[in-house]
Amino acid sequence: MRSEFWLELWRSGQLGFHQATVNPWLAKHWPTLCLTSDCPVFVPLCGKSLDLAWLRALGHRVIGVELSEIAVRSFFEEAGTPFKMSNSAGDLPRFSSGGIHIYCGDYLELSTPHLEAAPGAFDRGALVALPPEQRAVYADHLQRILPVGAQVLLITLDYDQERVPGPPFAVSQAQVRALYGDRCRIRKLDSAPTEELPPRFREAGIKMADEDIHLLTKVD
Repeated sequence: MRSEFWLELWRSGQLGFHQATVNPWLAKHWPTLCLTSDCPVFVPLCGKSLDLAWLRALGHRVIGVELSEIAVRSFFEEAGTPFKMSNSAGDLPRFSSGGIHIYCGDYLELSTPHLEAAPGAFDRGALVALPPEQRAVYADHLQRILPVGAQVLLITLDYDQERVPGPPFAVSQAQVRALYGDRCRIRKLDSAPTEELPPRFREAGIKMADEDIHLLTKVD
């Protein structure tokens, strides 16, 4: 899954992965993190998710990162909010408006200062967007740039990967433990079947998949 794959989806408008409403698991389980309303929070590979605005409405300073500039601009334009872009030499361009800040570019170029010591993060579509060979790099970097004590609300999807290729890719609970277990406490909060799958999943005979919701707490 090279960067060009995702950039082309945004250019062509193939946005089956985009949710047109706030994620219900976020609304249900975000209070579990017990964060102060004004603290910064991080949303990796955020696209133009409405979850950003939902988190901002709680009072959080929201920090996202997204590869596609089309996605970033679409988020602010569809919200009807003017934005400013800053582009410091050697840094990722940053689009900002009303307490929401989205860095545009390679997630792996983010460093600890970009996250402003955010004690919370929400990953709905980042981990499941990546094939196994990229997943470990993603998870390692996230744990490097988040501070000790930070909590991540993580949503994963599990199904028979042999019957249909991702994305979204299947991520089992064992894989979550392998990726995060050395540096995070892992607590499973919820699980439920979902029918909200791409059409090609149904064409392959997969009508349901399991959504699992985890709370990760960085301890090292």
